[in-house]
This record gives sequence, C-alpha cells and structure tokens, in this order.
Amino acid sequence: MDNKHIVKQVDITRIKDDRKILMKDSIIDEDILEIFINKINAFQMVFSMTHSKALAAGFLFTQGIIHKKTDIRAIELFKGKNQCHIILDNPAMERFNRFKKTRQVKGSSGGALLQDREDPLSSRPLMDDYFTITYDQVLDLIKQHQDHSRLFHETGALHSAGLCTPLKILSYYEDIGRHNALDKLAGDILLNQVDTKDKIATLSCRMSLEIIGKIIKTSIPIVISNAAPTLSAVKLADKSGRTLIGFARNNRFNIYTHEKRIIEK
Repeated sequence: MDNKHIVKQVDITRIKDDRKILMKDSIIDEDILEIFINKINAFQMVFSMTHSKALAAGFLFTQGIIHKKTDIRAIELFKGKNQCHIILDNPAMERFNRFKKTRQVKGSSGGALLQDREDPLSSRPLMDDYFTITYDQVLDLIKQHQDHSRLFHETGALHSAGLCTPLKILSYYEDIGRHNALDKLAGDILLNQVDTKDKIATLSCRMSLEIIGKIIKTSIPIVISNAAPTLSAVKLADKSGRTLIGFARNNRFNIYTHEKRIIEK
C-alpha cells in the first residue's frame, strides 16, 4: 500500500552545533476513524490513515465484541469520511451492548482494559510448548522488524506490529498508536482467518497489560519486543501460556515466561 499520503513535508529550523539550519522534515499525519456498529456511531479513534477495515475489525476482535469472522455480516469503508460501517450478527451485537455498559476501566495508554472475566477468550491458555524457535531466530526477527519500516525511519513517529514465521515477517502494520498497530494485525488475522498456533508477533512497543490482552485474543504463542514489559503483562502472559520476550536488540534478549519455546539451536 502507498503510504505517501500520510507523510507531509514541513519547513523546520534545526539547531545543530549552535548553528541554525533551515530545512524540510517528514511528519506523519493523523485523523479520526469513526466506527459505526449496526448504524450506531460507536467508537472514534485517532489513527494514521491506513488499513482502516483491519483496524476497525481488529479493535472489535481484541475487545471481545467479535470472536470470529462470521460475527461480521458486512463491513464497508467510506474513505472520504474516514468511517467504517460494520453490521454484526445478534450474539456479537449483544456483546457490544454489554461492552458499552461495563467497560469503564482505562488502560495505561487510554485504551479499554481487556480482561473481561465473563469472556472465555480473555484468558484462554496456551500451554503447549511444541512450537519452538532458536536464539538466532529471535534476534533475526526483531532485526527484520526494525529494518522493515521505511516510514518509521523517515518520521520516527510510528509503532509497529508484525506477524512472523520463525524465518520471516508475513505481515506488518504501523500506526501512531501502539494499540492501533496491534489491532490492525489482529484484524488481518481475523478477516483472513490466519492460523497463528505456529506464529510469532514482533512489536516495537512496551508490553503492557492491554497489549498482552490483545495478543491473547489472537492466539499467538510467542511475543518479541525490543522494549520492556510491565509486571502485570508478565503475569498475564505466564498465566495464559504465552512466551514473552523483551529487550530484544543486537545480541541479547530477556525471556520472561514459558522459556521452553526458545531453544539454543
């Protein structure tokens, strides 16, 4: 997808070594996506204007409103208005109504906290350790992730989330919001019915309770980030059977949970 429309050139003044330099700089743009559920204006989120359908579907998926692709009867994007209209079946609509009444807890970055005690998908355990990757594959995947984004290197303003095999990145999504980047990835998984039992997620962001909650919805067993986890995220990953890797960079990484999936060779 051509992302040139979300990057703008602006005039700036750079100060370097006490010298004033007039130059152009690349800045990422943003806008508001409105999500309509059965003709109700349900959610508004600030986003970088790409992969709107995946973001809308992924957000509903990771919030527990949608459980499977067939919960969506129709999904349509109105680009000129930045609106995504989704028609849900009756069970999903009931979950949406419960969500609107009960989800009042905000996460560390403003998103709704995901751990709904009544939602069986929110704590679905993955205890199988048959899927493994090597030390070298962990480091190679995070390097591929960091090298993948031309837009990040151009603007420095994006978070990213990737879906990988042990050898390569399969899909890669970016957004100004780290939650949005992961929701876009989740939407891809949902809409394309991707089997994730032997996949890895790579992230550019701090791994918080909300982030791991979204990962649990996708059933991805291994998560790799170049940043830190929170204690609550580590506890949730451990309880749900996910392998959590942080501070992956250069020649090192930390394994916080379910170490058996990460082998030497």
